[in-house]
Amino acid sequence: MSLKLKIRLSIFLLLLLLLGLGGAAFFTINYLEEGGHTLEPSDFNMARSTVLAFLGAGTAVGITMMVRLPRIVVRPLYRLTADMERVAGPGPTNRVGVGRHDEVGTIAAAVNHVLSQAQDERHAILAELFTERIRMDSLVRSLDEGLLLLDEQKTIVLANPVACDLLGLSPTDLVGKSAEAVAAKHEKFRELLVPLAEANLSNDDVPDPVFDFPHKGSSPHFQLSISPVENTRHPPGAPSSPAGHIFCLRNVSDFKKLDELKSSFLATISHELKTPLASIKLSLMLLQNDRTNAAERQRLATGIAEETQRLLNMVGQLIDVARLDAGAGIKLNPEPMQLGEVIRYALQTVHPQLHDKQLQLDVQIPDCVPTIHADVEKTSWVLINLLSNAIRYSPTGAPLVIRVVQWGEMVRVSVEDCGPGIPTEYHKRIFQRFAGGPSHTTQGGSSGLGLSISREFIIAQGGQLWVESQPEKGSCFLFTLPISA
Repeated sequence: MSLKLKIRLSIFLLLLLLLGLGGAAFFTINYLEEGGHTLEPSDFNMARSTVLAFLGAGTAVGITMMVRLPRIVVRPLYRLTADMERVAGPGPTNRVGVGRHDEVGTIAAAVNHVLSQAQDERHAILAELFTERIRMDSLVRSLDEGLLLLDEQKTIVLANPVACDLLGLSPTDLVGKSAEAVAAKHEKFRELLVPLAEANLSNDDVPDPVFDFPHKGSSPHFQLSISPVENTRHPPGAPSSPAGHIFCLRNVSDFKKLDELKSSFLATISHELKTPLASIKLSLMLLQNDRTNAAERQRLATGIAEETQRLLNMVGQLIDVARLDAGAGIKLNPEPMQLGEVIRYALQTVHPQLHDKQLQLDVQIPDCVPTIHADVEKTSWVLINLLSNAIRYSPTGAPLVIRVVQWGEMVRVSVEDCGPGIPTEYHKRIFQRFAGGPSHTTQGGSSGLGLSISREFIIAQGGQLWVESQPEKGSCFLFTLPISA
């Protein structure tokens, strides 16, 4: 039964009693007015009893309704309020109990419907947040930079695998721990906190510090940048304070190596330029001397020409590198040609060096070697550079082999020497710009550009250039060029 119907029935019952009481009083008064002179005591007592009965019944019903009616109306509301507080509090309850099919029950059903929709939306939001958390966690873990996150109390709340590896600590040793507590036991972590104490943050005028991690082998240099986390919950008008700090350790080993290579290149190129310039200056001083005879002048002029050509070759290498870095590419003039002619021209160019070292030259060119499609000038330059390197590193009187073979749809040329050899870890490095081989194989200094430019020339013609070598067993430089169609 609904509350509205209960209230109506209660009021109707009260009205009915009041009407009965009024009717009894009315009929009694009317009866007394018409025949009051013959009224018997028994009739008077009966009328008074009837009025009193109606009055007592009305009073009892009124008191009952005054007590019960508020309870009937308020008790379900109290129960509904308690159920809603229980739903709002912690715990597994997520529904309001529907005890009766009245107005309060209808409200409870409506509240349950709203709670059901809110629960569905909550599940959807939680699923979305969980997906985003997994995505962000995967992103942080896949970074090749060390990442640490400290909150406003300087508690470590995040440490990705790279940071843990750099510090030599497990995630359980970092996450959830106070930065000061970790720093007290770990010297490297204590060094990372120094820039934060000095307010050396990113995007300021002070350079970010670089830390060394020796256990990282060939990549030990990492630059630390500290970024504050913006606090969006500070009161309006109050000075904002960061909600934490992000420590980012970026690998700058390649830049360090490049800086070292640049310094080495500047030192080498300075030495390479100084030697021929000093020789040219001395030769010019001798030429200006009147006591120098004609034959000596001719020899000095020849020496000046050779040193000048050496300088031109070095400057030409630098120009080629600058053009390649600028994206200008390599200008080729490919045409059918015989490798034998290129090899003879290269040997004529390096003949003085071969004669000085008294090397035992062995040239193996089959009669049936096919014609290749390549640029004569660039191929000759590559072969001369490979021969010059082989002569420089070969001991006096050692054999030097030039071998040409057909290699599928390519022709392969190899230059083999008996030098000190090159370890495997240097096989790729020697083809990088400004990079040389092992220190024990370096003789006389080198700009570190010849092999790099040679590989660019060969690749531009559709071939490959590589090295096969072992320490103390000599080196074999090989390149391929396509056969002419």
